[in-house]
Amino acid sequence: MTIVIDNFSIGVENWIKVSSLNYFAVDVIDTAYGISTAGTYFIHDSQVVSTTHSGIADGYRCYYTPSGVYSDGTIDLTIHAENTSSGVVEQTFHLLYGYNVIFDELIDWGPHTEVITTIRASNLAFCPNTEAESFYFETADLWALDLAATINPVGYVDLNASIYPQSTAFFYGQTYTITVSGVKDFNSNEMEPYTFSFTIEKGT
Repeated sequence: MTIVIDNFSIGVENWIKVSSLNYFAVDVIDTAYGISTAGTYFIHDSQVVSTTHSGIADGYRCYYTPSGVYSDGTIDLTIHAENTSSGVVEQTFHLLYGYNVIFDELIDWGPHTEVITTIRASNLAFCPNTEAESFYFETADLWALDLAATINPVGYVDLNASIYPQSTAFFYGQTYTITVSGVKDFNSNEMEPYTFSFTIEKGT
């Protein structure tokens, strides 16, 4: 498809008071065929609405001016674009009204821990008010899995294995046990499990 839809905007930055909303705009371009203005229009919440067109390079900038202030929570706005070769493309924009809260704080809460989070948001755009929401989540427990190991040959006889633990959070005075098992030679002879222990001591 040669139709390109780009540069959707509301004429301002990322946020705007609903009462100040003048128009929605989007660029519709086709470098191979012409854009049909009769077949290119906005659809607002499933209803075709009045759309005006302003010529730009290889296409049009399409405008839709809402007839009033909308405060029902969301706006679904679709641009339906057609070219002169019967090609059709649609793209929908889902617009939020009021709050848009995103939790993106990166904190290591530790394993198997219940974390309570509270959000408070103020809306100064339309019908000013403050809302709060609280929820909790539980972090995952440590997985009880075998440790990964990388084995590198040394000459033709001996092998050297490097073991990578799940966590580097080792503590002084604790004893750790490692068991190596499942090692076979080329004749499928399996070695007896080999177990050894070590204790981490605090350096002086």
